Amino acid sequence: MEEKKVDAAVDHISKLPEPLLQKILSFLLVKNAARMGVLSKSFYSAWSSLSYLNFGDILFCDEGTFPKLAQIVDQTLANRQEHKVTIQKFWLILPPSCLIRGYHFRNWIKTLVVCKIKELTLDVCITENGYGTLPEPIFDAKELEVLELRGFKLELPRDQYDIVKFVSSLSELNLTDTFLGEQFFRALCASCNSLENLTLDACRGLTSLQIAGPLPKLKRVWLNFSDETKMLRIVAPNLEYLHIRSDPSSLLQVNGITDCKALKILYLHSVGVKDQDLEGIFASLPNLEALYLLGCAALKKLKISSDRRLKCLLLEGCLNLSDVELDTPNLTSFSCGAWCDNGFLTLKLISASVLLKVELKLFEGSESTYDRRWYSKLVKFLDNFNQVKAIHLKCDTETVIVIPKNMRKKLVSSLYGTDGLHIEFEKLYKNHYSVGEVLDSLLWIFPQLDTLSFLRDNLKSTLKFIYDDDSFENEKTCTSLLLKRPRHRKLKDVKMENFECTDQQQLRDYLSRRKGRRCHICVGSAKKA
Repeated sequence: MEEKKVDAAVDHISKLPEPLLQKILSFLLVKNAARMGVLSKSFYSAWSSLSYLNFGDILFCDEGTFPKLAQIVDQTLANRQEHKVTIQKFWLILPPSCLIRGYHFRNWIKTLVVCKIKELTLDVCITENGYGTLPEPIFDAKELEVLELRGFKLELPRDQYDIVKFVSSLSELNLTDTFLGEQFFRALCASCNSLENLTLDACRGLTSLQIAGPLPKLKRVWLNFSDETKMLRIVAPNLEYLHIRSDPSSLLQVNGITDCKALKILYLHSVGVKDQDLEGIFASLPNLEALYLLGCAALKKLKISSDRRLKCLLLEGCLNLSDVELDTPNLTSFSCGAWCDNGFLTLKLISASVLLKVELKLFEGSESTYDRRWYSKLVKFLDNFNQVKAIHLKCDTETVIVIPKNMRKKLVSSLYGTDGLHIEFEKLYKNHYSVGEVLDSLLWIFPQLDTLSFLRDNLKSTLKFIYDDDSFENEKTCTSLLLKRPRHRKLKDVKMENFECTDQQQLRDYLSRRKGRRCHICVGSAKKA
C-alpha cells in the first residue's frame, strides 16, 4: 500500500472546521488570536466570531497602555455585538485608572450583557485608593453562569430586586481580595438557587459570615479568611466539599458543619475546632470520607471509633493534639506532621485497610532535641505502622532519621512488615551523613524492605532488595492488618538505580562491610527526576 505524500506548502490547518479553529484560538490571548486571524480567510472568520476573549495580559495592567487597551476592547466587543455573537467567556485585568475613567468599563459591561455573557473574569490592580466598583449594568446579566472577581467592592444595587435577576443562573462564584457588604452576601445566598461552587479568598468587610439559605445545588465551598472574620455559620444540605482556612490569630469559630449531611471532604486549617466538635461531626456526617486538620490548636484528643466511611486522614500542626485513636477499617491514606521539638503524639491504630499508605513529615528541631529519649519516641511512633506496606517520609535533614549506633542498643525496632519506603530530604545544605550511614539507619528501622527510594536535589534514586526466601508473597493478599511476616530473610541481590558515582561507591562499601550480607550488586545510571 503506497503512503500518501504530504505537501508541506499546503495549509491543512486552515481547512479544519471553524468550530475546531475557534477552539484552538480560545486558548490564546486576544492579541495572539487576532494575529492568527490574518493567516487565512478561515482563521479570520473564526477570529471574527470568537466567543472566548482573553484580555488577561499583565501588560494591560500598566496605566500607560490603557488608552490602547480601551480602543482594542471597544472594537472587539462592538464587532461581536454587531454580529450578535454570544460571548462565552471574557477575561480582563483592569489598571487603577479604570476607577477614574469608569465610562469605558461601564460600556464594556453593557455590551457584554447584550452579548449574553456566560463567564466573566475581572481583575482590578489594587492600590492604596481602595477597591474597584462594579457598574450596575452587571446586575442585568441574566445569562451569567460563572463570575470571578478580584479587587472589587460588592454592595447591593439601588434596586435590590436586580440581584435576584443577576444570580438566577449563577453556578460558580469566585471572589478574591474583595470587599463584601453583609447585606449583599445575605441577599446573594437567599437568591442564588443555581450556585454550585463558591470561593472566597482573602475577602474583607465581614466580621461574621453566614452561608445559609435554600442553596439546593451548592456542592463545593472554598474559604480563606483574614484575621477580620471571627465567626462562620454554614448550612448547606447538599454540600460535599468544604475547605476552611483562617488566620491563626482570629480563632475562627465555625457552626453548622453538622447540618451539612452530604459532606464527603472536610478541610480545616487554623480553625477553633475542639474535641467535642469533632465528635459531633463524626456522629452527624454519614458520608464523610476525607478529613484534613491543620493548625487546629484547640484540639487535644481525637478518637474515631468503628468508622467504616473514613478513607483519608491528615493531621499537621495541631500542636496541642496529644492522643489519637483510630478504629477505621477502610482508611487508605494517613498523613501526619510532627515538629521534632514538640515530640510525637500518642497514636493507637486499632484498624485500617490493608491498602493503607502512610505519609509522615518530620520537621527539624534544635540540636539538643536528638537524644536517646527522642529517638525512642520516634521508633515507638513508627511502630504503629509495622504492617503498613508503603511509607513516605519527608524530612528536613538526615539528622531526624539517622539513629546513632550507640543509641540503637537500647532501642528495639519491629517494623518488619514494611515493603516500600520513599524518603525525601529538603535541606541539602545540612547534609551531616553519607548515603551509607542513612541506609544503615533505615535498614535498622525497616529491616525487611523490598524497595527504598530517595529524593534529594531533584534526583530520585532507588534501591531494590531481592531475597532468597520470598515465600511470604502469598501473604500479601491477606485482609488482616495484624498478621506478622517472617522476621528474617537472606539478602541475595541489591539493585541500585539512578545514584551518582560518589553515592554508588559509598553504598558498595557499606553493603560489602555489612556482616553476613554477601550479595550481588547491580548499578544503573543517574538521571535527574
